[in-house]
Amino acid sequence: MKFIHTADWHIGRKLQGIDLLLDQQFVLENLIADIKKDNIDFIIIAGDLYDRSVPSKEATILLQELLVELNIENNIPIFAISGNHDSRERLAVGEAWFSKHDFYLHTELKQAFNKIEYKDADIYLLPYFEPYEARAYFDDDSLTTHNSATKRVIDEIYKNLDETRINILVAHTFVAGGLETDSEREISVGTVENVAVEIFEKFDYVALGHLHNPNALNNEKIKYSGSPLAYSFSEAKNTKGYRLVDISKDTLNEEFIELKQKRKMHNVVADYNDIFSKEFQEKFNYKEDFFSMELSGLEGVTDPMPRIKEYYPNTLQLKSKTKKENSDKNYDKKEILTKSPLELIEGFYRDEIGEELSKKQRDTLVTLVKEVEVDETN
Repeated sequence: MKFIHTADWHIGRKLQGIDLLLDQQFVLENLIADIKKDNIDFIIIAGDLYDRSVPSKEATILLQELLVELNIENNIPIFAISGNHDSRERLAVGEAWFSKHDFYLHTELKQAFNKIEYKDADIYLLPYFEPYEARAYFDDDSLTTHNSATKRVIDEIYKNLDETRINILVAHTFVAGGLETDSEREISVGTVENVAVEIFEKFDYVALGHLHNPNALNNEKIKYSGSPLAYSFSEAKNTKGYRLVDISKDTLNEEFIELKQKRKMHNVVADYNDIFSKEFQEKFNYKEDFFSMELSGLEGVTDPMPRIKEYYPNTLQLKSKTKKENSDKNYDKKEILTKSPLELIEGFYRDEIGEELSKKQRDTLVTLVKEVEVDETN
């Protein structure tokens, strides 16, 4: 049985005010072209179809067109879940008739326990959920973290797991050991959001969404597909694409397929005068691609951005590269390794807000960190 694993489309995303809708359409149409060639059984979309809970009209239209082309026009079954960026209510509109066309979309925790039988596989769709939802569902006040809540959900699924069949889980979560990029936009207290990889050991394949780096987790059968295009400069070096999975009960063959991009992102570290040379420009699609510039030689240049944009119109970030700044960065990295989670949060709040935490805020954080530490030792 062969299927495609993709996730984190984030339709409607903007990059520092620049609309990425045409970039998303370009990339996802290339994905559909590959799907038509691969003769697959179905496609998995592991959450975050939209970027906002209230997507724009244009984003809604694009997603609908893509799903209709896949599911209706090409008769390809879809197994999808809502992510932390999606509005469950908006995605779930039409759910009753989706399944009539083999489009299975789960947006509520209770649906995760209803397996979908497809050929030789049982597919479980676990949408993104918060620990309080598991507490309410199981009437268990001990479920205070993503790890404990997810373990309880998966243990419940295991009670009815038929291990003679291929068991596939689709989930949108942060599995321990995963590597974040800037664009996930999640703030965690210590490891409160991490879910232990061991929880999923009985599944034959786990299709994950949430982290945008496809290599965020090194595990043979638990995989992130990553996002189909880059959404922050921290992803500039990531290869973007999807996973093509060929699975039976005894074998698992998986391949990451790169997708062609309309525009790429580049982190440029160079001297200000060098970037205007013909030789330097030839390294890039400099009229179209996105650039973050860290430049030396800016001393005495009062307003460098207008000239830079004449050559590189989509320059979105500019900072000066100095010896002092570099030494400060090295110091910060060492400092992070020696500080406690509470100290890191206090420092982050101070830098971003310009104030110290109030006593009430600090006491709340102390309680949360202690709860996490207790949970990790259990």
